[in-house]
Amino acid sequence: MSYSANQWVFFFFIYCFLGWLWETAYVSVRTRKWVNRGFMHGPFLPIYGSGAVVILLSTLGVRDNLLLIYIFGMIGSTILEYCTGAAMQRLFGVRYWDYSKNRFNLNGHICLFVSLAWGFFSILLVRILHPPVEEVVLAIPEEAVNVMTMVLIVVTAVDMTISTGEALDLKAMLIKKAESNEELRKLAGRIDFVYALAEDDLRRFKEEQEQKAENFRQRLETNLQEARRRHMAKLDAIGEEAARYFAGTEDENRQLEEYLARLEEQRIQLSRRTDREYLRLSRILRRNPGAVSRDFRKELEELRDLTAK
Repeated sequence: MSYSANQWVFFFFIYCFLGWLWETAYVSVRTRKWVNRGFMHGPFLPIYGSGAVVILLSTLGVRDNLLLIYIFGMIGSTILEYCTGAAMQRLFGVRYWDYSKNRFNLNGHICLFVSLAWGFFSILLVRILHPPVEEVVLAIPEEAVNVMTMVLIVVTAVDMTISTGEALDLKAMLIKKAESNEELRKLAGRIDFVYALAEDDLRRFKEEQEQKAENFRQRLETNLQEARRRHMAKLDAIGEEAARYFAGTEDENRQLEEYLARLEEQRIQLSRRTDREYLRLSRILRRNPGAVSRDFRKELEELRDLTAK
């Protein structure tokens, strides 16, 4: 059976919607809460629509042979899934599905078990699901199919533009957060270094002051004894010298405390983030609870924890 170009596109949107129904129901049941599954806002999962069209095209000449339907459908779907996953990770820096924990996976984009499942789905699609869908679509006047297809293309294009913008914003936020974390780590290292130096300097300063104080006391006692014997004015001069000496040490302590306070203020300013940037990204993270990132794993988990609150 041959279809027009618009009928193929209409089939694509039908299976995008059916795939969204399946994924949303499955994930919502698993998480025990409503999850609008997928990359886009609307009820469409392009990977399912693309997979269905690829299966239907790859099995056009072998629909009477179950084994060939299984093999051709499995191969076509697996290639599509790998290419789509690799392209999205390269573009957005995030995997919206990940098979890294499954055995016999390839770069986390595909795995043997899912590929085998695609083969069974190909048989289900070609022999059971597609015939009634085909009958309904062929019963619709071609002019109506053309109009509905055009409307769906426009709506999906708008949705895809918005969703892509959010995904790119998420990538930018991950990069920015990674850079901020690196700055905080460097600043923390500098602060630790300064504190270590300060503690060492304070210890030496204390020892020096104790020694100076002891020497001063000794000189003071000697001078006091001499002053008593000679002249009371000498005592006033020694007192003034002591006041000037201890005033100098207070200035040094105050300068050190002010320097440490400035470093602490810089650290607080770098670590402070507003909630507005994180809230903008909460929708795409909630729609894709299983999303992972090889390059920004820690930052993605921090964002997920923040947006989940």
